[in-house]
Amino acid sequence: MDAEHFRWIIRPPNDISTVDLSKFVPEAKKSILLVVAIGCDNKACGTGTGFVIQPGYVATNAHVAACGAQCKKFALQDYKGMKHVATLEGITSRRGTAEDLAILKINDTSLPPLQLADSAEYEVDHDGDAIFTIGYPLLGIASSADKASVSDEGRIAQFSTDHDMFIANGMQPNPGNSGGPVFLANEKKVVGLIVSGVRGEVQGVEVAGVEYVIPINRMKNFFQQITGQDLP
Repeated sequence: MDAEHFRWIIRPPNDISTVDLSKFVPEAKKSILLVVAIGCDNKACGTGTGFVIQPGYVATNAHVAACGAQCKKFALQDYKGMKHVATLEGITSRRGTAEDLAILKINDTSLPPLQLADSAEYEVDHDGDAIFTIGYPLLGIASSADKASVSDEGRIAQFSTDHDMFIANGMQPNPGNSGGPVFLANEKKVVGLIVSGVRGEVQGVEVAGVEYVIPINRMKNFFQQITGQDLP
């Protein structure tokens, strides 16, 4: 038995069930929006989740925004049900990777930004930190256009240097969660963005509830490149 395995046995990961999120979640939802990408035919072609990182700026995944990028049409909806026309500030072409990032801009600067963690700290040293996400999965089933839903408990399993992303387990987000914030339950800060899940069979084993999370520092770097501004 190696030292890492032994450490996990004698020191179990922190438990999200012991964290009081009753006040935090309603406040966090004020910063989390439904993202609807609209094609050149003026029809919705994709949905996902976005969140405010700076007043007027919303972060999401590139693959959420991609189908609306050609004609630059996006409709966002906030927790009050208010709709916002968004413009595309920046988008990458690397779908499903640590650079699967897009930034949208809205005129309303009253929506508060979420607090962002320094994700580099968790790439090197984490202890199965409890995490959760809030977003708009499965519209009409698990969430509605004006009511985001909270995922189940999850944990950071490891940081994959091959993918340059966190691997998390337990949250089991669904289509529509993409681009949403992943919160550290204890710190109540955003450590990353949901990007994709591992589904099907891996090495002969059926896999479910394993997700890739883009470290929020990648978004900080992208935001600086696009806008010239630094995020906290």
